Amino acid sequence: MSDFAHAFFGGGNLRLKIFYPNGLFLDEEVDIVTVRTVEGEMGILKNRAPIIAKLRVDKIIVKKFDKKFEYIIDDGFLHCDGENVIILTEDVKNEINPHEYLGG
Repeated sequence: MSDFAHAFFGGGNLRLKIFYPNGLFLDEEVDIVTVRTVEGEMGILKNRAPIIAKLRVDKIIVKKFDKKFEYIIDDGFLHCDGENVIILTEDVKNEINPHEYLGG
């Protein structure tokens, strides 16, 4: 994230929590979360307007201090209040297995 974006959006102050049936999968302070909703791709920064969205089976990209992390989720829901992003999903994985992800 650029210095301007950090100054303007207050990067690093967005709390991301991912829940799945086994409980809490992730609870981290991040700069940006990118998800794919049924309406399309969305990047979420701190101070974003509140939103509730239906998520598609796809990857979530999380950036923190110029490092990128990717997770695969099943269908789910996202809630953002401007400072917190909460994702509820049926399943989440750390690594991308192309055969599983592409249904092969």
